[in-house]
Amino acid sequence: MSYAALISLHETLDRLLNSRRTVLVNSCREFTQVLKEEVASRKETVKKLKSNTKINRKRINGLDEQIREAVHKFEDALEFHVSNQLLTQYSEEEEKLGEDRIRLHLDLDIEVLKQDFDSFTQELKKMKDAYGHELSNFLSEEEEEDDDDDDDDDDDDDDDDVIHLSRPGGDESEMVGLSDQFIHTRNSLTTRSFKVTAFFGMAGIGKTSLAKKVFRDPLVSNHFTKRAFVTVGLNYKLERVLLRILKQVMGDMVITEGQELSLDRLREMIHQCLKKNDDKFLVVLDDVWNEKLWSYLVDSFPRIKVFVTTRVKEIMDSCPFYDIALINIRFLDKKESWDLLRKKVFGNESKCSYELEEAGKKIAERCEGLPLTIVTVAEILSRSDDKKTAKYWNKIAANVRHSVFVDAYDQMHKVLYPSYEYLNQELKACFLYMGVFPQTYEIPSSKLKEMWVVEGLCPGNEFDFTLRHLRFSSIVLVRKTTTCCLSSPIWHMCNKEATKIKFFRGLDILDDILAKEDLKSQHRLCVRNNVLFGIEDIYDSMTSVEISTVRSLLCTGPYHQYPVPICLEYLRLLRILDALNVRFYEFPMEVVNIAQLVYLALTLDENIPPSIFKLWNLQYLIVHPHLSIVEPDGISSYLPMEIWDMKFLNHLQVVGGKLPIPRENSLLENFSTLLDVSPQSCTEYNLTRIPNLKKLGIRIELGPNDTEPLTCFDHISHLTKLETLECVIANPRITSEVGVLVPLSIFPSSLEKLTLTGNFGYPWEEMSMISSLPNLRELILQCYAFRGPKWRVERDEFPRLRVLSIEETDIVQWTFGDRQCLKNLDTLSMKHCYRLQEIPHELGRDYREMHIRKESSRKIELVDCNPAALACVNKLVKALSRVASSRLVLDIHSSWDDA
Repeated sequence: MSYAALISLHETLDRLLNSRRTVLVNSCREFTQVLKEEVASRKETVKKLKSNTKINRKRINGLDEQIREAVHKFEDALEFHVSNQLLTQYSEEEEKLGEDRIRLHLDLDIEVLKQDFDSFTQELKKMKDAYGHELSNFLSEEEEEDDDDDDDDDDDDDDDDVIHLSRPGGDESEMVGLSDQFIHTRNSLTTRSFKVTAFFGMAGIGKTSLAKKVFRDPLVSNHFTKRAFVTVGLNYKLERVLLRILKQVMGDMVITEGQELSLDRLREMIHQCLKKNDDKFLVVLDDVWNEKLWSYLVDSFPRIKVFVTTRVKEIMDSCPFYDIALINIRFLDKKESWDLLRKKVFGNESKCSYELEEAGKKIAERCEGLPLTIVTVAEILSRSDDKKTAKYWNKIAANVRHSVFVDAYDQMHKVLYPSYEYLNQELKACFLYMGVFPQTYEIPSSKLKEMWVVEGLCPGNEFDFTLRHLRFSSIVLVRKTTTCCLSSPIWHMCNKEATKIKFFRGLDILDDILAKEDLKSQHRLCVRNNVLFGIEDIYDSMTSVEISTVRSLLCTGPYHQYPVPICLEYLRLLRILDALNVRFYEFPMEVVNIAQLVYLALTLDENIPPSIFKLWNLQYLIVHPHLSIVEPDGISSYLPMEIWDMKFLNHLQVVGGKLPIPRENSLLENFSTLLDVSPQSCTEYNLTRIPNLKKLGIRIELGPNDTEPLTCFDHISHLTKLETLECVIANPRITSEVGVLVPLSIFPSSLEKLTLTGNFGYPWEEMSMISSLPNLRELILQCYAFRGPKWRVERDEFPRLRVLSIEETDIVQWTFGDRQCLKNLDTLSMKHCYRLQEIPHELGRDYREMHIRKESSRKIELVDCNPAALACVNKLVKALSRVASSRLVLDIHSSWDDA
């Protein structure tokens, strides 16, 4: 997409202008500054042009592709030009030290670059003109589309969601699954006073089918004598929606053939209908994409009860003054999934064999609980000659990339694609990037944030906002507090779109790389099978001109414990090398000549060499060991002194590494993240050299004779901007007699998240040093971080805590001082707390207030806990069920279930 290409170009120009190691000579700085401003302007223009979902997309998308190619051509020319000049100067300057090291001069060929820049400017002008033409003709074209839509409504219903779910035979009572949500919705409509009821969830999850089942239920039809069911869609006209409501409520005889009715006239006719009859009126708006329509009906016709289905949760949250029953349609469980697959494949036939049933259950489970996937896979199986062969079904069940699933995802593309097309340009780029990770992979949120930021797709302070938007657009799943993922059909659509527009190219098998034409001009390569690097043909392909423009090489496949050769010599424009899942015996020295490298992640068996300083653009350096060998001093690896000369360095993670003592004048002002360093690194002298640190991770690896308390917390208070602190004892000694290994100290008041993992042995009485932190929002305690049978929380403690997670502790009694304790808590997770007798009942207060605040839910998770604590929580939920049952999520399960 051209928007992502412009982001990349803007980042390139910004680095050239702000580098401390390069000087733009002659008139190059002025030219580059003008270019940057022009690109920023063009970026905003493209964002506006692409944001209107109502125009004809084909011509606009074609021009967008031309703009992307023109931008890439210009950026490639610019970076090759810069790279050539830098390499010629390296050998002359690399012996210099400190601030004088590698002060390089760049003299750009302005005339040549200006020609390439003018090229994509002309393409953008074409796109603007075409956009204006499409917009001016939109109204007349829409009228013609309206006539077609009227004829195709029934088909659209089937495509939009999973109406097939309720078949065979067209009998809506045959619908499989979601019976709990059906009953809850029916009762909510007929017995409660909610003005608006809404289903939300991803495409194909069953919103339309369930809404129709509720709409046609006798209890609902008897309660509402006037009912209308209207499919809306992305492009709708208010007049057309009102007309369809009138036709269903009053009959076709009211509207004469060819009669045109204004909005005011339609509104008046509906009002007359409401006055004439003292009936209860239900209007179902299916497939709604913005809040204007349903809020208009609520405001204009107060007696109408509105029932909405939508993929976009935020359109319901945008009107907080309405009383809304918001129901998140869940995925089918394993039993429901198999029942649906079996009925779709076998219909009313007799039961299938045991072998076929076992294979079928695995296939159904591969469908991940999405009804549309199950129905589509079932239809493919039904057409197969081998549909009842256990051998064939087992092959399908064993391979998530089997052609049956791929064919199903292709057939679902039309239904899923509007979820992507609806997103704005920033969200589209962030969403597509999630496709670089393997299918079904749970992406750590910290990793995703890291990659979005370094790719220039999302500022760090907007990560939570961006992920929330994607989640509430029902296109990204967030099942755990620390990870997110894409469902398989969405992942397939994401990769298909990314390949089409050359956002990235995924490489899974040998043929993917040997098809060199597909690799030409790619800026991102994603290798999901690291064994490919060991094939000679692949190695040769890495030296070809086709991939010389690659900016990101992402090795996201499973970790490969044996070293494989990666040819990096010809990837001169590389900015991001994520090879954390590839093992290196030695540091790949060709890396230090990649002048534009911004992100480097490796698994390495030796220390980082001093020549790392040559990567003067480097912002992220992440090094994991293949094997962690603890030396007598508790240190796994050492960092070179030259680390303190890398002024752009923002993020450093070297597992078990020790920071060298900096020179007297060393100061890393851009440094914001330091992870997995040894306790010995946390001296006052070191920490004062990184004053803007926001995230600190300390990794303690105990030697066999370590008994003396460590002082790694003593100087944390100097970090006045610290927001996240993680401290882990990697090899804790789990004994009841352990003393306090790391005494607590004064933490900075800026701290928002604290994680303590390992047998620190703190008594609960010392929690006051943490609970008094005014900005603490998340507290994670694992593996006996705190010990003791009793913990009492008082009213003034944890004033802003939102998430509390406790895993493995010997606590027995947990009590609150009063009902105002932990009043802002949204998520409570207790795991392996085998002695805990009860959960404080005060956690159940103020759920009415939570409903007013429009928070999505409060969650209580108990895993492998004492039955007495489980009974306490179940009692709490039962007491709350009349108030806000849909707002409290209770997750009680065993770790055996996870396995």
